[in-house]
Order: sequence, then structure tokens, then C-alpha cells
Amino acid sequence: MPTLCDLQQAFSDSIFDGTHAAVTAAMAADGSAQRSIALYRRLIRNNFVQVLSITYPVLHRLVGEGHFRVLARGYLTHAPSTSGDLFLYGRHFPAWLQQLDAPPLTRELARLEWACHEVHQAADSSPLSPDQLQAMATADPSRITLQFHQAVRFLSLSLPVHRVWQALQADASPDLSIDLPLPDEQTGLIVARSGGAVQVIPLAWGEYRLLEALSRGANVGSIEQMAPEAEVGFHFTRLMATLLSVQAIGEICVKEWE
Repeated sequence: MPTLCDLQQAFSDSIFDGTHAAVTAAMAADGSAQRSIALYRRLIRNNFVQVLSITYPVLHRLVGEGHFRVLARGYLTHAPSTSGDLFLYGRHFPAWLQQLDAPPLTRELARLEWACHEVHQAADSSPLSPDQLQAMATADPSRITLQFHQAVRFLSLSLPVHRVWQALQADASPDLSIDLPLPDEQTGLIVARSGGAVQVIPLAWGEYRLLEALSRGANVGSIEQMAPEAEVGFHFTRLMATLLSVQAIGEICVKEWE
């Protein structure tokens, strides 16, 4: 007689890879449980496909229902859920598309949508206090570093997929159109949540590289020195205004004099 653990494993295998024999024999010797297991398997698989379509709505609209279901079912076999938290399901989907050698547009769009999903689920952020802003205005820039909120992501992409993301939003204007294929163009994006909505903000490539350096701990003074070589016409105050408008900055740190 199989142990409970063996029966549970057989049931799990039957749901994800369709091997019903072991579990149906353990449940009913005459095989009458096979139909029930098959129905349950179909329901579970459809639920996971639905979860992915909610997490990646723009990719779903782009490739269509049929193609998306094929990708979603392949992903379920490749990376079955290991957590009861469905918000985590789909985190490996961009890597799965990479492994499939899917078109760059779909891979990069999936990366953007997962960042949007994470930002949407992240804890709320608070605006900086007036004292912190005053400290930044008066301190030596070489002593200032920035820490960013959990509800913000910085993305480096090989295509400007934010254009497709914007055009395929449910509330997008029907007059908004995108010429495909997209140009091969290094693109930097800020993904943040402001006012309860996820925002995707494109930056010039040089400006984005400076933002990446800030996120890795570079001080404001070094960014101002790097700016002339990284981006023509770069204004640090403009970048700060963008970051403050979406409450991306969690803390302004001013190093004490040694």
C-alpha cells in the first residue's frame, strides 16, 4: 500500500505531466478515478494559464490567445509552481522565452511586464521629508548617495518595448499606433508606482547609465562629473525631478566628514 507521501507525489505528477495510472490505481482499483483526475488536471492547468495572462496582459494581447496558451502550458511543464503564492508564478517566464529563443520583442516585453508586476505588488513608499531634501540641497554632492524604494525598478532593454506596452494598454487611445519591427536601440526605463498606478518612464541611454550608477551606490558628485561624457545636455536636476515625481527615492544619505 503506498504511503501518503507517495500518493501525494503521484497526484502531483499526474497534474503536471499527465501520468495518471499510479494515482488512479491507488484511489480506485477499477480506474474510475481517471476521469476525475483528468478534469482536475485541466482545471489546474487552465488556472495557471489564466494567472500568466493576468501577469502578462500586454504580451497576451500582442501574440494572441492561442499562441499565448501554448507558451503558458509549456512554461507550466518547464517551471511548475513551487509556492502557494500565485503572485510569484511567472517570475521565470522571461527566462523561459529566452530559452525558447523567442523573438526579442516578446522576451523584452515579458521582462518589462514582470517588472510592472513586481512594482504593483511592492509595499507602499513614502515621500522624502523636507529635512532630507534640504540636506541634499546644502551638502557636498560627493557625500550624497541615494537609496531607492522597493516599488521601483530600473530596466536596461535592447528594444524600446515601452512603446508597445503603452500602445496595448486596455485604456490606450485607438489612434496610438506603433511601427514594427522596433529598432535595435538600447533603452533605459524607470518602472515605478505613483498614485496607485504603474508608470513606465523612458530615459535617454546616457541618462539611464548614470541612474544605474546611482543605484549601485555612486555619489551625486561623481555622477555630475560623469555626466558630460555620458549624455549631452544632461541635467541632474531634471533626473532628480523625475525620480521625486514618482517617489522612487527612499532615502538620501549624507556621509559624515571623516
